[in-house]
Amino acid sequence: MNKTTVLKVGGALVLAGVLAGCAHKKPPPPKPSAATEQALANAEQCISQAQQLGVSVDQAQQLLDQAKQAAQVPDDQKAQDLANQVCQQTDAATNAYYLDKARTLDAQARQYTNLNASEQSQLQQGETEIANNQGKDAYDTLSALVSQLQSAQTTYTVMRGDTLWGISGKSSIYGNPYEWPLIYMNNADKIKNPDLIYPQQELNVRMNPMKDAVDSATNYAKTRGPWKNGQALSKDHAWLNAQQSKMNSSMSNDSMSSGSGGKH
Repeated sequence: MNKTTVLKVGGALVLAGVLAGCAHKKPPPPKPSAATEQALANAEQCISQAQQLGVSVDQAQQLLDQAKQAAQVPDDQKAQDLANQVCQQTDAATNAYYLDKARTLDAQARQYTNLNASEQSQLQQGETEIANNQGKDAYDTLSALVSQLQSAQTTYTVMRGDTLWGISGKSSIYGNPYEWPLIYMNNADKIKNPDLIYPQQELNVRMNPMKDAVDSATNYAKTRGPWKNGQALSKDHAWLNAQQSKMNSSMSNDSMSSGSGGKH
């Protein structure tokens, strides 16, 4: 065997070895499709958003784990179906969360009085959204309404001859003279004796008092008794202190309740 023949044989053997090595090299594992990866990313986001509200995501997390396992096969169709179920599950749980909040706000809104036409329409809209299972819409509508009712105030400038009784009876205020203690309570820093108010005094009037406050005020006004010469002043102060104590207790309870909730 001459030198040329040896080189050819050696080259052939080397080439055969290389080819054999290539034949035994494992192909890279298959990857999930881009659509599957996007579906998994969407599912992760759905879970994250639900967690921010404090919504339970245990079932959704189990579905996501199954979707990831299917994606490793890869079984794209199964992975995408499971990922879509994750968002369906969190959407349903989130809607239930907002419906519960909306029902609480609806009950709260119905405790306010003196609603104008626009506010009544907003209340009806929120209740319709609850009936239609539109949790987030109902929450947004009723949350805005309650916030508006809580803060709605006007200012009344006392004129000569005015009394709290007369002011309260005006149609632009409460339309009921027996609600005058509400004005007294809201201006306790300005009114020392509810039977004595003065021209040019600026009185703050809460436009949508709560029903229990209205009931307490009208009951007190009807049972106050003689008022001339300051006869009722001690009773006025006692009623006012009781109302302020009740209000402070209610605000404290509301603060504790709101502090334990999730983000909205």
